[in-house]
Amino acid sequence: MIKKFFEKISKTKETDNDNERIMDMLYNVKKELDYVHQEFDYITDAILIDSFIYEIQALNMKYQYYIKLCKERGLIANGFESI
Repeated sequence: MIKKFFEKISKTKETDNDNERIMDMLYNVKKELDYVHQEFDYITDAILIDSFIYEIQALNMKYQYYIKLCKERGLIANGFESI
């Protein structure tokens, strides 16, 4: 009986840590995406423009992945939206 109780506690801690990690990753990807969008406005070289486009696409995919995980887990993050 006691063992089952402690197993539930440790699973909850793991879940909380996973949820916190997911939210941190979402925040970091959002910050990175915002930065790349800002920098994109100032570049003029064609090669760099292509590079930034691919980077934005990759970051958008990561962002969507973490948004999906948050939705599946019922996590709410203020200031984040689907792209």
